[in-house]
Amino acid sequence: MISAVSSYTYNPLFDTTSADSSTDPTKAADPTGPAAPSAPRTSTPLTDAMGKDDFMKLLVAQLKNQDPLNPMDGKDMAAQLAQFSSVEQLMTINKSITAQADTQTKVVDALDALQKAQVDQGDTLASLIQGQMAVSTVGKIGVTNGNTVYVERDGSGSITVDAGTLKGVGSIVVSDSSGNEVARGQVKDVKAGMQNINLDNFQFDPPLKGGQYTYKFQVAVADKAPVDVKTYTTGRITGLRYENGSPVLMVGD
Repeated sequence: MISAVSSYTYNPLFDTTSADSSTDPTKAADPTGPAAPSAPRTSTPLTDAMGKDDFMKLLVAQLKNQDPLNPMDGKDMAAQLAQFSSVEQLMTINKSITAQADTQTKVVDALDALQKAQVDQGDTLASLIQGQMAVSTVGKIGVTNGNTVYVERDGSGSITVDAGTLKGVGSIVVSDSSGNEVARGQVKDVKAGMQNINLDNFQFDPPLKGGQYTYKFQVAVADKAPVDVKTYTTGRITGLRYENGSPVLMVGD
């Protein structure tokens, strides 16, 4: 009988296992350690606008991927280049228009601010002028709409009336703050139009004391019934105060 015996010769150059290893020498060792991170994905940001660089990239890509047996016609190439030039010019014009619009907006805002500052300065100046004019009137006699008469301590004072076209005898009725009649008098020579009449022209009995009163004035012409005429408040300007930034003169008390 013939038996076959296989022989194995150890070669250290091909020994992939360590001397202490008890594993199968034909089996590779399992990898150890953490897995290497994968590279992050990159993406092109989305945009609704297409610039000249994007247009050029598309043109270059079109040239690279054209059919070599049927290349792009020269006319088409010239047309696309013309489109590229037009796009570039339009983008430049758009930037110029946008810059001009921004500049115009800034100019309009600056003009509005300047106008507002001028108005404020004008109001301040007008208020100062009014205040100076008002101060200069203190101590003088002032006239305004109304029917109030201010009598000084010595009994002096005046009233202002507008008789219109009437001429004749005038009569005055003076009342206190409660509406009670305190004096009555007449003046013989009342002229037409607006006029100032001193209280010394009336013969009040008893004389009026100093203070504030209301009055009613009438004019009688040629035995006709007396007619009420327009009256004004007359008195000495004693001071001023400011209301909402405007000077208000004070008459009497």
